[in-house]
Amino acid sequence: MTAFLRRTTTVSVFGLLTLSGAAQGPPPTLLADQTASTIQELEATRQFEERVTEYVMLHRLLEGPLPPLQPTTDMAAVRANMRLLASRIRVVRQNARQGDIITPAVGRLFKHRIAKCLSPEDWAALFADIDADREGRPMPPVDLQVNMDWPVGVPIDFVPPQLLKALPRLPPELQYRIIGRTLVLWDHHADLIVDFLPRAFTT
Repeated sequence: MTAFLRRTTTVSVFGLLTLSGAAQGPPPTLLADQTASTIQELEATRQFEERVTEYVMLHRLLEGPLPPLQPTTDMAAVRANMRLLASRIRVVRQNARQGDIITPAVGRLFKHRIAKCLSPEDWAALFADIDADREGRPMPPVDLQVNMDWPVGVPIDFVPPQLLKALPRLPPELQYRIIGRTLVLWDHHADLIVDFLPRAFTT
C-alpha cells in the first residue's frame, strides 16, 4: 500500500469513527448529568407526595368525627366548622415548621418548574395584578407562618393553569396559592396554611 493510500485510509477511518460517535448522541458526561437531574426530580416528587399523603391522612382522621356540614348559605356555620377542624389540626401539628412538606429539595424542583411554565413577561403581567388591591394600591407584605389562617385582607387570587400543571397534583383538601412571591400550600377545608415556599417566583 502506498503512503498516499495509507494516509487516505487513516483519514477515512478516523472520519467514520467521528461520525459514528456523533451519531450515538450526547457525550457520556452530559447523559450522566441528565440522568442525575432526573433522579433528583423523581426523588423530590416522591418525597413531596409522601408528606402530602401523611398530612391528608391526618386531616381526614381529624375531620371524620366532626358533625358533617349540611348544604347552607350560613357562612358563620361554615366558618365555625373550618375553625374547629383547624384547631384540631394545630394541636397535632403544633411543632410544624416551614419546609416540613416543601423541603429544600422540593423547593428547588418547584422553582425550576415555576421558572419554565410561563415566560418572564407572563409572570410580570400576573404579578402586576397580584401586587395591587382593587383600588390599585400596593399590597402590604405578609408575615406567613405555618398553621395560620389565610391572611385577612389578602385575596385568593387566580392561579395560572400552567403552574398547576407543572407541579405535582394535590388531593382535594389542598390547593396551591400565591401570596406575594411565595407559593402557599393551603388547606381550604380548614382555612389553614400548611406550608409555603418563600421567593418561589423570581420575577
